[in-house]
Amino acid sequence: MQPEQSTPVTWIGQEHLGYVIQTTFSDENTQLILAWLEGLRQATGDNLYFMGADQLHITVLDWVAPLFDYGGINKQELYESLKDEYAAAFRAITDSVRPFEVHFNELRVMPNTIILTGQDGGQFQSVRTQFMERVALPEGAKQPPTIIHSSLTRFIGEPVALAPYQEYVAAHPLELTQRIEDFRLVKTGREPMLTYEVIEQFQLGGV
Repeated sequence: MQPEQSTPVTWIGQEHLGYVIQTTFSDENTQLILAWLEGLRQATGDNLYFMGADQLHITVLDWVAPLFDYGGINKQELYESLKDEYAAAFRAITDSVRPFEVHFNELRVMPNTIILTGQDGGQFQSVRTQFMERVALPEGAKQPPTIIHSSLTRFIGEPVALAPYQEYVAAHPLELTQRIEDFRLVKTGREPMLTYEVIEQFQLGGV
């Protein structure tokens, strides 16, 4: 049974250290998404947090997940202990992957977020699978997602009925194609990417 009400998040604006692999949208696609979000904002009120242009990204996987505490260990020390192995493994993978396209054409209303999902020729999942085969994730780590997606909003405030959001999404499709030429390692400080720093770029082979 589909949830009928939102499950608002409470961590917007909080400090959470993380190191994540992601990629970005082109300027053109970013503007398409922002225009869609503005329409949603005008139609649905104040129960959503909307991602801004600098925050929009396509999730790949976490090296150190922002919203996980790993049993209370020092997350910066955790990152320092794994960064060389992880970077070498990830670069070896991306060197062998040629640029590719992701076609985004489905919006999903989840209890805590609205996401835009896409399809490719299997490259995203291949990168994730190869990485998992080459390294060991920290104990208690968050597993990588199995879909290609970008979180566009987060539900905040009091729980609300999801039906109006589902109706808006059904009536206002969003479709775009994004060429993927690189991934990036980002250090996040305040969620969702309210403060962040790009640590390293991983160009795909053939660029």
